[in-house]
Amino acid sequence: MKAAAVFALRVLVLILVLIIVFMIASKVAGIAQAPLASAQAASTPAAQAQQAASLLIPLLAYTSLVSLVTAWIIQSSSWRGLKLIAALVFTFYGLMTFISQIESIAYLRAKIPPGLIKSLFVMGAVVVVLFVPLAVLIMGKIRSPEQPHAERVLTLHSQAARFGILAIVYVVLYYLFGYYVAWQNPELRQYYSGTTELRSFYQMMRSTATGTPWMLAFQFGRGLLWALFAYPVVRMLNNRRIETAGIVAALFGVWSFVLFMPNPLMPPSVAHSHFWETLWSDLLLGAIVGWVLAADARPTARSQTQSMSAGSS
Repeated sequence: MKAAAVFALRVLVLILVLIIVFMIASKVAGIAQAPLASAQAASTPAAQAQQAASLLIPLLAYTSLVSLVTAWIIQSSSWRGLKLIAALVFTFYGLMTFISQIESIAYLRAKIPPGLIKSLFVMGAVVVVLFVPLAVLIMGKIRSPEQPHAERVLTLHSQAARFGILAIVYVVLYYLFGYYVAWQNPELRQYYSGTTELRSFYQMMRSTATGTPWMLAFQFGRGLLWALFAYPVVRMLNNRRIETAGIVAALFGVWSFVLFMPNPLMPPSVAHSHFWETLWSDLLLGAIVGWVLAADARPTARSQTQSMSAGSS
């Protein structure tokens, strides 16, 4: 009971820290000035209050979920100190910023205001560089000794095979959820293609394969990146395989909630369709990635004893 209360208190502190870090990062990246036009449109106090609420509520939800997942990972990690910080900076920047913004460059280049993508890359870097060390400190993993556990030793062949399989799985999930979830929204089809016509899944895939085959290779590459960014987290965990799969699923899915934040690049209807698309596909992908990469995971006797003790307390 006491451990749960301490964990909850630490999560609350992380939420506050993350909100402050986002404010700092947005100013450093120059994004704080972006909403000025919409702010000027809200001329009445009631409209301004409504506009503030439309930003505050999604921000609280997003930072709360990210903080909870971050705390869960750090609490479960057998790594400590700089090793843990470096791994989480790599993973968080990759999943929160890099993997999404390279897709924005590929598909939304004509719709992106000049300089915005660069600012988003900078903002993401500032967030992880400030937040991750503070999160490790708050969770009490900055100096405590590293727990001994069996490291996964994989051959180059097995690593390449697993990463390749996971990249193919990602491409399949990407197009299935993209079509059967997001593409069913006529506003989204109008936004991307200029028409509300709904062609069959087969017709869409044939058009992609013949007209823009680079998209398949691009998404395969993004699939490799998803697995690469998850790999340090899988390595640091000393849990049962099913628990690792759950943690990676949460790690992948949590970033989808940023789509509830005010988005200058797309209408709310389009963003919400992408939310449901990416939430379910990323949760499923994360579970698969965690399960596959943790195939050789075996919790040590010490971690098993700790888990049994925690369960009996």
